Amino acid sequence: MHDGQTLTANLFEILGEFAAQERLPATFGQRFVSWYAGITRHLATRAAAAEKPLLVGVSGCQGSGKSTLSKAMARIAEVAFGTPATALSLDDFYLTQHERQRLARSVHPLFATRGVPGTHDLTLLNSTLQALATDNGPVALPGFDKARDDRTKSVQWRQVCAPVRLIFLEGWCVGIPPQPLPALAEPVNETELEQDSDGDWRKEVNRQLQSDYAALFAQLDALLFLKAPDFSTVFEWRWEQEQRMSDAIRQGAHTTTGSAMTRDEVGAFVLHYQRLTEHALHALPQRANVTWDLSHDRSVRRMQLMTVSP
Repeated sequence: MHDGQTLTANLFEILGEFAAQERLPATFGQRFVSWYAGITRHLATRAAAAEKPLLVGVSGCQGSGKSTLSKAMARIAEVAFGTPATALSLDDFYLTQHERQRLARSVHPLFATRGVPGTHDLTLLNSTLQALATDNGPVALPGFDKARDDRTKSVQWRQVCAPVRLIFLEGWCVGIPPQPLPALAEPVNETELEQDSDGDWRKEVNRQLQSDYAALFAQLDALLFLKAPDFSTVFEWRWEQEQRMSDAIRQGAHTTTGSAMTRDEVGAFVLHYQRLTEHALHALPQRANVTWDLSHDRSVRRMQLMTVSP
């Protein structure tokens, strides 16, 4: 085999092991090699030559596959290309249930529901990013139990050996810019109409995007975007996630004492995300370095490359 064939064979071997661990379909390896391996190699090479660790944002709506993609890219960067890498989920940095209840009392009741900007512990996230870049030794990465809707205990947090050279930060709102103020005037669904009639919640979410989240996203060295076909797809993808969680809980493979949401609960839950998800579908293709247009089955229809910074 020449070098290219050896590398491809090595990629498929690593991806086969990854797919088995993550319980992914057998087609995952081929899809990754076709659409994502080249970008991963580019980022790994760039990170290896950089003076400081490369921070790459991976954005996409709920259920788009961004968590799986981020973990796979980190695994390939490290094992195949020799660049120490890790993947972080913005979801793991949600405020605790107690902290969100306090926000609900002091700012707006809708902040009790995790998800929107303002419901994350960005201080913890920034300190974790700093530790991954500068520490020598194990760094504890927080976890969030969605079935219990609360942060896991610190003894359950996974450990990563620092320093790393490449960090993938994935999250549904990563890289999203604030909306123009006139866009906030009209509610986009019944949740906003009935529970945020004066617009205070969406205005505060937008303020968060203008301030602390903008500062976080300004740290990104690259932004990758998994673009869903439309918002209506989000419900089905999110419902699939919840069903997988429910199956894992029944089989004892999920370490939680909580329970998954019902279909109606998922329907109500995703409405909290609608405004910014639809905003992202229009705004991020002009801001992301790479956009993958997804079909309803999450296969890639096309890839768009941009040279602009996020």
